[in-house]
Amino acid sequence: MNILLGVIRFSLFELDAGLKGQLNITDAMESLANSMALNKVPAEWAKNAYFSKKALLDWFVDLLLRVQ
Repeated sequence: MNILLGVIRFSLFELDAGLKGQLNITDAMESLANSMALNKVPAEWAKNAYFSKKALLDWFVDLLLRVQ
């Protein structure tokens, strides 16, 4: 679970910096932004997470419950 949370934290931090112009947007950042816009769990997160067919919003709510 800690690995998953670290991946999520790092990828969101990197995406935020890219959108602010502090970093160049990479393919991974673009893929993350597209997945979030389509309400899908990003592939990078899914490979480090438990199996789920939920949409991103429902998946994230479930993740928060599991962390608590």
